[in-house]
Amino acid sequence: MKKNLLSLLFVLLTSSLALAQPYEGKYKNKKESNNKQLLNINNINFGLGYGIIAINANTTFQRLKAHKKIYSTWSVGLNYLNITFFSDDHVFIPSLRFGIITGIDKKHHFEINAGPHLLVGVYNDGFDLATSEFDFGFNIGYRKQKPQDSKIFKAGVGYPDLLYVALGFSF
Repeated sequence: MKKNLLSLLFVLLTSSLALAQPYEGKYKNKKESNNKQLLNINNINFGLGYGIIAINANTTFQRLKAHKKIYSTWSVGLNYLNITFFSDDHVFIPSLRFGIITGIDKKHHFEINAGPHLLVGVYNDGFDLATSEFDFGFNIGYRKQKPQDSKIFKAGVGYPDLLYVALGFSF
């Protein structure tokens, strides 16, 4: 039952993002579209985070939408957090975030994301959904991605991401 509920939550959070069609026109003004090279609209990142009392591993799917000077993003992520402060707690964290990426046609970007996530304890190789609770997460960081290139490098700080480094690819 617990696995079914968690699977349903994951499908509900990711289905609209993963199955959405790419937008046809990146800009409404034709002159702007000829002058700008844009980032690919879908990307997947894999990262590791470290804090003094915790270690985090995460994966994130992002979908970008270009505007005049920025990108807006929707992100769906899965984090695994191991807290080693006075105990050995393991937490599984599905999240949904909205964010902004600067530099529409640049190689270096600033990004910020925020949104709700669900803290689910992991005990004896099973999820404890009865004690799970909603919380708010965020991250602020640097992103290196050239327009029309598939390689992504990210670094920053956040909660529950901690001080993180991530590599990814776009498509």
